[in-house]
Order: sequence, then C-alpha cells, then structure tokens
Amino acid sequence: MFRKLKKRSQGTVTVEVALCLPVLLAILMGSYELARANMMLHSTESAAYEGARVGIIPGATPEGVRASVAGVLNSVGVRTFEVDITPEVITNTTEEIEVLVTVPLRANLALPTFFIQDPTFRGTCTLRRETL
Repeated sequence: MFRKLKKRSQGTVTVEVALCLPVLLAILMGSYELARANMMLHSTESAAYEGARVGIIPGATPEGVRASVAGVLNSVGVRTFEVDITPEVITNTTEEIEVLVTVPLRANLALPTFFIQDPTFRGTCTLRRETL
C-alpha cells in the first residue's frame, strides 16, 4: 500500500512542477528585465550628466563628450545609443552645453518591450561652460 501511495505522489509532484515552473520562470525573467530597464533609465540620465560635465571644461571636444557617455553606458551593458550635443562644435565662446542621450530598449533588452509605453529612454543635461 505504501508503495502505491509513493508512486501516485511522484506523479502529482511532476504535474505540479510542470504547471508551476513556467509561471515561476516567467516571473523571474520579467523581474530581471524590469530591473535591467530601470538600471538603463538611470544610467541614461547619468551618462547625459557625465557627458555635459566633460563638455563644460575648457578645451573640450564633442568626441570627448561621446566617449564619456559611451563609457557610462557600456559599463552597464547598453549596446545601442545615440548622443546629440548642442552646439555641435564646442568653442571658447560657447556658453552652454546640452547633451541628449537616447537609448532604444528594443535593441538593448532580451525580452519584448510591449509592457513599456514608450520603449525609448532619454536623458538630457544642460550645463553652463566654465570660463578661465
């Protein structure tokens, strides 16, 4: 009798695991992707700020600003992004630097982004230039 009960209980466990495991994995992967999206949002804002900080020092170049932004975003695994710098040419008479960083989520997340209304993160920062 005990042996029959043990076999029946093993079948029940198998069915329960088959039903619960996909739900558990979906919740786990969804949580991971939402945490990663949140990290990308904050990194986008930080990258815009760091790029603007590099751009306000005397002798700054747009390439240096882009390299600073790329360093921040690459450190968190962002592969695709755009950097817009206003003005495009930084001179000694430039008063303000504006850096806009755009990160498309479809190119940077593993799961589909149907749960996010606007699947693009934008970070912007405007700083006044330092003068000597």
